[in-house]
Parts: sequence; structure tokens; C-alpha cells
Amino acid sequence: MSTGRSIVDLFDEFQEAESFGLHRILSQTRYRGIPFDFERSVRVEASGVYPKRLLASLDIDDYRQAFSSDLLEPIDWMGAPSAYVQRIIAFFPKAWRIHFGWELGFQGWIGKIYLELCPRMATSCDRTQSVRFEPDQLLFLGYKWLLSDQRSGVVSKYKIHTHLPASQTLDRWREILAHGSSEHESRVADRLIDQLKSTDTLDPDLLLLEVSDEGSSRISYDINLYDLEQPIYAVRDFLIEMTQNVFSNSVQRQWADYLRSIAQQRLGHLAKGNDRNGSLFWTLYFGAVKVIPH
Repeated sequence: MSTGRSIVDLFDEFQEAESFGLHRILSQTRYRGIPFDFERSVRVEASGVYPKRLLASLDIDDYRQAFSSDLLEPIDWMGAPSAYVQRIIAFFPKAWRIHFGWELGFQGWIGKIYLELCPRMATSCDRTQSVRFEPDQLLFLGYKWLLSDQRSGVVSKYKIHTHLPASQTLDRWREILAHGSSEHESRVADRLIDQLKSTDTLDPDLLLLEVSDEGSSRISYDINLYDLEQPIYAVRDFLIEMTQNVFSNSVQRQWADYLRSIAQQRLGHLAKGNDRNGSLFWTLYFGAVKVIPH
């Protein structure tokens, strides 16, 4: 794995999530020899920095093969609320990938299941253009709940906001970041985006998502930067500076220390938004790898 750590090491780090399906799901895929994608992330908010976050993702065909005896077994292992199970069953035939997540947040351990739906493609008369996804369509349905309290959960919807060449998507993200930001944050965001636009890669299509939760005013925007092939250290200082005068000194130090510890990892998604209580957060996803069991 690109993190330089084995799955066994991660089992130790996420020991508290063992009773909520993590070990069983990963062990079953390894036993059946099924490949899956593995991704880490870290979130910073006013209450602290939360690096114990991971996602394991499978194509639906691989998922069916790994859990052929009972397709609902992993969902039961995770203790998903019964109301979510019914919605997952309803949307399952429309999904082409499924993602399982575990994270330690301010309120405790959270379980997550995402269904990734098959996107519609935008039509174009220009045959030289890449095939792109139509905007405003639902791409992910996310089900999240406190592992200690199945009554407490949310349903998140991820809609395609923009799917265009990197330069255009980054300009759109710049406009979004500027909205409601301080002058300092806007200046740092401008420098961050200029840095991303100066990479040596061609102009790959980048995906920008709008994320909302049912029944709340929570909204965030998630941009997928993997195709820019950048290490985290290329944007680390901007992300550190972005939290100045926003979070406490203690949180800023934790954030800076963690970003330095993962500086060599591949930059993935960046998400910024306001949670259900209106508080600011940033989330960085990084180092996605495909695990191919032998």
C-alpha cells in the first residue's frame, strides 16, 4: 500500500470499529481474492482534527462475488439502521459501486455506506471532447449513523456540480470558496488554486460535487484532484494557512502536524463546507490504492 502500512496495522488502529464490520468486510474480500479500493481521509473542524477515517470500495460485481451467500451480510455487520437498510435495498440495483466507511468523530465512531450510482453522460457534437457527466444529477447516496446509537443518522446526497477540464472546474471551485469567506481565506484560496493550475499534467476533467444532508442546511463542495497527480506537500502550506484565524491555535497545530506527517501521500479530494450546526470544516482525502489480494 502507498501508505507504507499493512491492512493488519490498520486493523490495530481501528480496533474499536472491529465489532462494526470493518475487519469482517476486509477479511472476507481478502479470503475471496476480491480487489477493493482503500482510501484514508482527515477532517478538521473547531472541535479538533480527526484522522481515523477510511473507506473501502468495491465494484458491484466484485461485491456480489465476495458476499454471494448473503448480499446484506456486510450491511448487517455494520449495524446499519433498519430504515437505511430498506433504502439501500431499493437503490442497490442502480449502483455500480458500494463504499463502506468508518470514522472517529467528535461524537464517537460513525458508520457510513455509500451507493455510487451510474452517471448519465453529457452529449456533445464535438467528438474530440472527453465524455463528461451531466450536471445536477445524483451520483452518491450516503447513509451515516453513530455506531453507538442507531437512532442518530443522516442521509447525504452528492450531486454533480461541475465536470469539466481542470482549469474550468478549479475556477468554479474558486468562486465557491470565495463565497462567505474572509479576505484572508480568499487570498489563500486564490494561491492554492493557482498552484493546482500550474501542475505539469494535461488538463484532465475534474469532478466537483455539491453535498447536502436531508433535513438540514448542511452543504459542502467536494473536488476530486487525484488526476492532477500531486503530493500533499504541494498544497500543505496553503491548507495550513487556510485555518489561521478560523480554528483555535491548538487545532491549527494538530492540523499542521498531521499534514506534515502525510506530506508524501497523493492528494485526493478536498471538501469544504458547513456542517448541520453551521460550523466550518475541511476534509482531505488522500492516498487511494487498489488492494489486490493474492
